[in-house]
Amino acid sequence: MSKITSVEPQKKNPKRFNIFLDGQFAFGADEDLIVSYRIIPGKIIEQKDLEKLLFESEVGKLMERMYGLFSVRQRSEKETRDYLKNLSFKRKLKDREEISDLVIDLLVERLKAKGMINDLEFAKSWVEARRKSKQKGVRALKAELFQKGIDREIIEEVVKEDDGSEEDLAEKALEKKMKSWKNLERREFKKKALEFLMRRGFDYETSKTVVEKFS
Repeated sequence: MSKITSVEPQKKNPKRFNIFLDGQFAFGADEDLIVSYRIIPGKIIEQKDLEKLLFESEVGKLMERMYGLFSVRQRSEKETRDYLKNLSFKRKLKDREEISDLVIDLLVERLKAKGMINDLEFAKSWVEARRKSKQKGVRALKAELFQKGIDREIIEEVVKEDDGSEEDLAEKALEKKMKSWKNLERREFKKKALEFLMRRGFDYETSKTVVEKFS
């Protein structure tokens, strides 16, 4: 349960109100919503009613935006939360209604329930795509997934399941650079090639073995 502690008209749009629950901003509402749910200071709101309120005031509108975002590519939970927080910040800069943490939490849960947010599936897809398009090594993949907010356990599980050969991928990655490096001296080529493969996330031994094959 939550208690309505304040109902304040918005500066730019006095027909909309900022609703505060337990002393913290929760959501914005128009006059119709205020009347329909009798939103007044001091009122106690049950969780089921709170979810209805949040959906009608913000979540429903934001879901449409999420469908558009996820149609481009799948997102991790962290990416989604970061996107919404950034959107809220942009609204704040324009002196518009922000998106509360409460709304973000509910929206993320709804996206999970619909199967749109699934960090395990996201990680699997990410590894497969990066292996094919960029020939990234395990170290690079782990770093990228960690940056996306994926739990270490999921990262280890996904990388362990991946059956791509590090050496084969390193060879494919290096093959793409051979044309531009064909006139390099052997020593310079080996140095550049080794550094390139290690930047791609391949370990030293794999990188060294592959470079020797090409030199």
